[in-house]
Amino acid sequence: MQQGRKKRPCSFSVPPMRPVTRHHRFCRLTLALIILAGSPHLTWANADALRWAHGLDLARLKASAPALTIPGTRSATTWPQLLQSAATTAASARAADAGARAAGFQQDQAWAAAWMPRLDASGSTTRDRQQVNDNPSVRTPTTSLALTATLPVWRAADRATAQAQAALAEQARWQAQDVRSTVARDVSQAWLALVEAAEQQRLLQAQATLLQEQLRINERRLQAGAGTILETLETRTRVDQARAAIEDQRSRIQTLSLTLSRLSSQPVTPPAGLMALNAPWPEVVPPLQEALNLALLQNPQIQDAQAQIRASQASSQARQAESWQPTVDAVAQASRVKQVPKLEGFSVAETTQTTSVGLQMNWALFTGGVQQGRVKEAAALLSQAQARQDDAQSQVETGLRDAYQNLAQAHTLMNVQQQVEQTAQATFEALRKAFVAGIRTNLDLLNAQQQIYAARQNMVSATITGLNAQVTILSLINQLDAEHVAPLMPLFDLSPQEPATP
Repeated sequence: MQQGRKKRPCSFSVPPMRPVTRHHRFCRLTLALIILAGSPHLTWANADALRWAHGLDLARLKASAPALTIPGTRSATTWPQLLQSAATTAASARAADAGARAAGFQQDQAWAAAWMPRLDASGSTTRDRQQVNDNPSVRTPTTSLALTATLPVWRAADRATAQAQAALAEQARWQAQDVRSTVARDVSQAWLALVEAAEQQRLLQAQATLLQEQLRINERRLQAGAGTILETLETRTRVDQARAAIEDQRSRIQTLSLTLSRLSSQPVTPPAGLMALNAPWPEVVPPLQEALNLALLQNPQIQDAQAQIRASQASSQARQAESWQPTVDAVAQASRVKQVPKLEGFSVAETTQTTSVGLQMNWALFTGGVQQGRVKEAAALLSQAQARQDDAQSQVETGLRDAYQNLAQAHTLMNVQQQVEQTAQATFEALRKAFVAGIRTNLDLLNAQQQIYAARQNMVSATITGLNAQVTILSLINQLDAEHVAPLMPLFDLSPQEPATP
């Protein structure tokens, strides 16, 4: 459409069997640009460039443009879905859970050895042959049966060992929870990275579309003698750079989708991106001091270290008990022995029955320094566990403070980038008018447009940084699950991602 001509409606429909003219193709492309302008990620600063180029009333067309739907597509995979799937299907989580169950069974064994009675049955059958000088041999078949019951009366070492094993079982459960928390954090970070890549690709796609249209305008100006070859080459370079960036983001999206599929054991449909760049995100984390208190009670690493301390304390008690305390058991036994001596065809059966009840004591008086070495080893392991707890608390506290600082910085950066975008849009509008007046160059216009998209890309990065900070906080207080991330889902555009075709 030529500059200065009277505005009139442009038909974008092509009758059947009618040749598609160059004019129709141009109109259809323009309609596609208008629909893209309906996205919240395209502002009317960019639409002004098209209005200047084509003389179209884009505001009216934007309001009347129908929403696009793609039949047969399914919604993108959601963040809570991935967390729920990964919690039950991740190989590392399943292995950790199996280890926790094994530790629980070891606890049962140690408790039974320290407190439960034991009943043993034994039996034997033998056949003896005895001959003295040249006398006839005596053959004696013997059958014996015995039943022995043992009840622990005093086993301080075994009972301390049972306490240690109980603490180790608790430690294994916290270790399993730590693995699940790590899986949830990996899934969350990968999903947020996927959202960022999808949104960046969408921004690059919109930028490439506008640059492509501007390139066509420059080519027409060149053919008409109003433009220069330098303007065309400058714009073409920007188009090629945008296409290369789109391909980089496409590859990143594929890689992140495969990572999420591996972690969650389910196919992943990438989301389209963010719903809006300047929308505030809800904070699903408590205040800093509350988070610090929750971490002391719920953080898997801290609880793991505390359980290790309890296990080391109980083990130290067990080693000390072994070094100087005896073991006392109540023992009851009943036995029956039957012998049938045979001599030259004569046999006499003899049956002996015995019943005994008593106490049995074992006391290690000297072991060559073995027990003393075990006591010193247990004391050293206790010191190690205490130092490990101090380190875990320090790391968690530092991680929480850093995450809250990153969250605050992300908020600040969002506000700054919004102001930068507004300034860049105003600058673009001024440069557009100056370009029409012939006092600014095409390169100035391209740079101004690039500043707008750079601000939007920084806003995307700030949003993802803030969300990752909340992921870190939720992970450190052991609350990173589908329930706690669900309030964040309105931030994301879960419509299926459309192919990137600049």
